[in-house]
Amino acid sequence: MHSQKEKIDAINLENRGKRELRQIKKLKEEHLPKLQDYEKHLDTMQERNSYSKTDPDATFMRMKEDHMKNGQLKLGYNLQISTENQFITNYAFSHNPGDTLTLIPFLLYGWLRYNRLMKEVCADAGYGSEENYEFMGYFGISAYVKYNYFHVEQTKKWKGDISKQENLYYNESDDYFVCPMGQHMKLAYKTRTVNDNGYESEISVYRAADCKECPLRNKYHKGKGNREIRVNHKLRRYKQLARERLISPEGLKHRSKRPVEVEAVFGQIKWNKGYKRFRHVGFDKIVMDFGILAIAFNIGKMIAKGKKTKKKGNGAVYNDSLERNISWIVAIFIVGQKSTQHT
Repeated sequence: MHSQKEKIDAINLENRGKRELRQIKKLKEEHLPKLQDYEKHLDTMQERNSYSKTDPDATFMRMKEDHMKNGQLKLGYNLQISTENQFITNYAFSHNPGDTLTLIPFLLYGWLRYNRLMKEVCADAGYGSEENYEFMGYFGISAYVKYNYFHVEQTKKWKGDISKQENLYYNESDDYFVCPMGQHMKLAYKTRTVNDNGYESEISVYRAADCKECPLRNKYHKGKGNREIRVNHKLRRYKQLARERLISPEGLKHRSKRPVEVEAVFGQIKWNKGYKRFRHVGFDKIVMDFGILAIAFNIGKMIAKGKKTKKKGNGAVYNDSLERNISWIVAIFIVGQKSTQHT
């Protein structure tokens, strides 16, 4: 004979089994298809954070053209180009909305096209990162690439700001910084950071011994504890080398030339030619789309240059032939005769 308690336990166990079966059935019928859809979306996005159903290769980004003034996300690709004398010499597309992570793939695309890397690269501060500097230095590329505070650090206000670690004296032999009050900030520990490309950077953290009675505390340190600074020594060396190049005569020449190189070409394409949207959908097709535009743009540029009359020593006027112009510019774009690129 089973006791009353045993009968109740058996009924509860049977009910529990039925309840679990109903939950499993609900998961299969309702939630499993949704989970499969989510996995398909993740497979389509890969390393991106969004994509469009009408163009799965495109990503939603914040554009410069923001008519609503609300930071609206729009469907697009990040186009990178390099120019020489306002001729397009290389181009590449990226899903990343920022410019920092696009330089190395862009240079590699140029390598695939021309079977060699560029000898010199001039770019703005959006490309100045440790990973990019290291890549260009490894392959012997002369980098005239700014970093984020290149112009600001040359101002009087920046040089007099004691809160900036760049203005602190560093003793390289004994590995310590000196704060404005003369206190040694010694190495406390080291850590590592990883960017979206998986590139690791070593960060050294220096800490002061005692900041409690410091009369300048409120000017350079507002935390509760002693002052700490995070220093990337490798990036400091790269920035010093970039600074020396940028302020050199050759660097000044490249810096003065870049605004009328890449920006002028973009302005002509978008505003003079009215090319603001791609005519096709899909990564392969938009690469083809812009490639045809680039060739046509270069040919038109060369024709315009060839139409300008030139005077010889005897005063005769002549024009370069159209066939010579076209063959020359196609050779630039396909074979890559130029070595200095403005990105």
